[in-house]
Amino acid sequence: MTASEAPADLIIENATHDGVRVDVVVRDGLIAAIGPGASGGVVARERIVADGGLITSPFTEPHSHPDKALSRRSIERLGLPARLTERPKLMQRQRDLKATFTRDEVADRAGSFLRLAASQGIGTVAGQADIDTVTGLTSFEGVMDAREKHTDLVDLRVTAFPQEGLVQDPGAYDLVAAALTAGAHRVGGWPNNEQSQEDQLTHLDQVFELAERFGVGIDINIDYFTDPTERLLEPLAERTVAHGMQGMVNANHVGALETYADDDARRVIEKVADARIAVTVCPSNLGGSYPYRGVSRANELLAAGVTVTVGTGNFQDNWEPFGNLDPMDLARLAWHAFPLSDEGEGDGVDKGIATAWRLVTDHAARAAGVPFGELRAGAKADFVVLAATTITDALRNEPGPRRLVRGGQIVAGRVGELWTAPEPARA
Repeated sequence: MTASEAPADLIIENATHDGVRVDVVVRDGLIAAIGPGASGGVVARERIVADGGLITSPFTEPHSHPDKALSRRSIERLGLPARLTERPKLMQRQRDLKATFTRDEVADRAGSFLRLAASQGIGTVAGQADIDTVTGLTSFEGVMDAREKHTDLVDLRVTAFPQEGLVQDPGAYDLVAAALTAGAHRVGGWPNNEQSQEDQLTHLDQVFELAERFGVGIDINIDYFTDPTERLLEPLAERTVAHGMQGMVNANHVGALETYADDDARRVIEKVADARIAVTVCPSNLGGSYPYRGVSRANELLAAGVTVTVGTGNFQDNWEPFGNLDPMDLARLAWHAFPLSDEGEGDGVDKGIATAWRLVTDHAARAAGVPFGELRAGAKADFVVLAATTITDALRNEPGPRRLVRGGQIVAGRVGELWTAPEPARA
């Protein structure tokens, strides 16, 4: 048997890609061939019969907190107050929780979080790790341990996140610098959390200073609430251009933009577009522990050419009791919340549904600062195979298998069952 006749490692048979039924042949971790009938006559060690199911590059989770994930169970164990809605009390409960974190415990919870992400078809997770004088580097180091252990499943891009502030928590600056030295991928911030406008702008300037010093991008939470006094998105856009960091900044939440007068909003959105800032909205901002925090002006941002995506944010922790990390659920919730339902028809699918799909595919990858892989011969064999044959059916999230392939290996997935009930007997 010649090398060219050697069995392929994996074949995906009869999948749907860009509206066309294709086969995918994988050898040595790469896509050896893709196209209609590409697997004809080829023997493979493993084969997935897709039955027309979609095949796409892995999904991306653009905004999360792996260090806090699954920590909600500790609230009762530690005897902390269970039902809170006021921001100062929620912030204090988070500090009390963080003070108990250990590196191994964070790594264990973050690992569970990453395995669930992989089972949903997520190949990249952008995760913020708290760094402050409460937790020190404990949360960051635990998240990095989980990242190293799960590198074959998920690419975790870690943001050094000074949630408690950089001015009001002066030790945080050096800790963030230490995390960036140790391999954090981006620098984060929450400037609105500072006590004065001057301190907020100082916080912003220090974030850009750290980004330039370490040559990394920025992943920042900004204008978090639907509060008209939160006005830092415009200074963020101006500093992004001034520092030559166009396309290197992701802004999370951006709820206050909803409260701007229309003329102000148009001006700021134009600046955001010019700075090529990505905006990640969390649909869970519609309610929960906090009151309504909005979904920004997502449609106006999209119309201006801004990369808009949706993220999970908090996950079964101090702030949020729920979550399953399913990109299909996020996209569908965004379709309702933005809403995207009035986009009209085009290219065989409702444009609003097509936009919802892009929120969790190429837009999400761009916000996370990673490329959205192209399925072509010679490319790395990273992709997801779904049961649904159309984007609309995928977002309906009907039962069916979902498989994540990385480096040519099936590394994770979920098993779906049909929803069934016996047909009632006739009288």
